[in-house]
Amino acid sequence: MANLDIATIRADVEPFQSELTDEFYRNYAGLKEGMSTAPIYSKYAHLFSEDAISAIKASLDAKEGPEDIRWLKYLRTFSTMGHMDNSVKELTDEVVTFEARAEVEFEGKSIPYRFVPIEIRNEPEHDRRTKLFEAKLVQTEPMNEMLLDRMSTLHDLSGMLGFKNYRELCSTLKGVDYKALEEQMEELLRRTEKLYVESMDELLMKRTGLPLTEAWTYDIPFAFKGEEFDRYFEKGELVGSLSSTLRNIGLEPDKYDNIHIDMEERPRKAPRAFCSPVKVPDDIRLVIMPVGGWKDFETFFHEGGHAWHFGNTDGRLPAEYRYLGDNSVTESFAFLFAYLTSNKLWLQEALGMKQADEYIRFALINKLMFLRRYAAKLIYELKMHSSRINPEFGDVYRVCLQRALKFRHTGKHYLEDVDDGFYCAEYLRAWILEGQLREAVTEEFGEDWFRNKKAGARLKELWSYGQKFKADELVKTVGFVDLDPEPMVRDIERGLTG
Repeated sequence: MANLDIATIRADVEPFQSELTDEFYRNYAGLKEGMSTAPIYSKYAHLFSEDAISAIKASLDAKEGPEDIRWLKYLRTFSTMGHMDNSVKELTDEVVTFEARAEVEFEGKSIPYRFVPIEIRNEPEHDRRTKLFEAKLVQTEPMNEMLLDRMSTLHDLSGMLGFKNYRELCSTLKGVDYKALEEQMEELLRRTEKLYVESMDELLMKRTGLPLTEAWTYDIPFAFKGEEFDRYFEKGELVGSLSSTLRNIGLEPDKYDNIHIDMEERPRKAPRAFCSPVKVPDDIRLVIMPVGGWKDFETFFHEGGHAWHFGNTDGRLPAEYRYLGDNSVTESFAFLFAYLTSNKLWLQEALGMKQADEYIRFALINKLMFLRRYAAKLIYELKMHSSRINPEFGDVYRVCLQRALKFRHTGKHYLEDVDDGFYCAEYLRAWILEGQLREAVTEEFGEDWFRNKKAGARLKELWSYGQKFKADELVKTVGFVDLDPEPMVRDIERGLTG
């Protein structure tokens, strides 16, 4: 595009984000079988051109003094990462379309690839879980070939853009010190290892009859099915429980015409809840196909946290602060809501669970397992994104995950279990920020902050900023100096040893 300037780039950020998010929504909501992002990237190719990257960098280099240039840094990240995404758009579409269409053959029936995890979670026999998992891996093999091609291209592009490797590209653009975060996660793994091993081994023996070291990844979803708690987490109460919680903090859900809940059942709808901020804050879509159970509630509340964050973002903010920025921020609000579903007072009041200690312990073990899993993913991805990717990283993946989690893994998920742009780090930073946010609102508004309208007003204020501030900055607004895992770890230790 001739005469490409910053104003032109900025003007097209929102329409691009809206069209792309809508495309993902339609695919994962089961409204469209294939994924077709390539035409969208082609339409907005100027946003991710080398000219755009150069124009943004030149503008950044010219900025001096106290002026707030967060938006310009976010724009650089958007354009550069978009350049990467644009270069692999056909491969991305190929992978997502394959995943949406793939069928797994098992005992004479075909199961949609995306639904196999649900079948595994519901299967009480270890041997049949094994066979289901192995049947799924038949389809994982061809998907790995596509994913390897895609990731290799991203690695090559990092060098072409002047970075040492993909790791350096992400660290530079996002302003995150991954090495420092890795050190925090190594300490978390060391500090929680004994507690994790004892708690997880006890849980697995009770629920699967397998000791921790003999269990496989596919045994874990069944172990955490928690069907004995289902009578509290009824499918029909899902939306109502979120609505009543919102009302208790002064956020009347009926007044949020900008947030749409999609609960319709469709054959190829992704089983996991998700939030699509198609136009922030005017068109936010909260999607779920509920089946009932504690996981439904935790996931729906998580995505509800996203939805009310985006739905309360100040529409006057520039697009960079409404769509871009540090995703750790929106993930922290999502976690804040998700963990209400394992808060003792909330469980008693919202669901009538008078004896909640057993469930809370169950939920905390699950949380600790996921924290350790993401810590291991970060350690693995730092290795993978510092080198030339090849199938031998399957063993690196397996060793890193098994070291942290102690149960057995296949190396064949070494690419399927990786999100672009070190998103695992954004989850980890979000977990840390959520622990500090929760401690802050508890100190200010009490243990029952979730039924205090002043707490709701405080959250609305924080939400109104969108993602203008990074997690490291936002945490200062609630009384902390920096991101610190201590409140999060202390809470887990207290819950599992008290």
